[in-house]
Amino acid sequence: VGTLLAPVLKTYAETYPQVEISLVCASSPELTAALAAGTIDLAVIEECAGPSAGECLVVDRLVWVGAKGGVARAKRPLPVSIVADTCAFRPAVLAALGEHGLEWRTVFENGNIDATTATVRSDLAVTTWLASTVPADLDILPSESGLPPLPNFAINLHLPRHGVGPAAQEFARHIREGLARRPVAA
Repeated sequence: VGTLLAPVLKTYAETYPQVEISLVCASSPELTAALAAGTIDLAVIEECAGPSAGECLVVDRLVWVGAKGGVARAKRPLPVSIVADTCAFRPAVLAALGEHGLEWRTVFENGNIDATTATVRSDLAVTTWLASTVPADLDILPSESGLPPLPNFAINLHLPRHGVGPAAQEFARHIREGLARRPVAA
């Protein structure tokens, strides 16, 4: 989601230089809990497309990602790098692998997106990302690669049920408008 939000954050900070922004990067379940506890003002959360307590901003394809020209995609058991055990994609990925009887093994899982990216770039593993967030130096693996299809995911905006402050309301507006203007991935 960070890739999609970077231009929104820049525009908001330029428009409202007096507002201090503190970002929390965490898994979707952790952000949901923080919002419920009142420790954050809003949350942008990746969830399986469908009914949600949040406002759907974007629906994107969840895709398999590998190194350009890599061979990790063909290895069995399939080497998989998942950012964290709380990753929103994890249940869908593991269900797809299970439904297709594909043996897999964890190569890396610790909550660090940069380390996950490194394992994929070095062809030690494959991972899954939203299509619009895949770096240009990595491949979106085609269906012919033998990996199971994955569901669409939504990027949803969640606000507290009560007491949304004016700065959070304005930030939410910027997020809505910024994501509505983004270029759509092929």
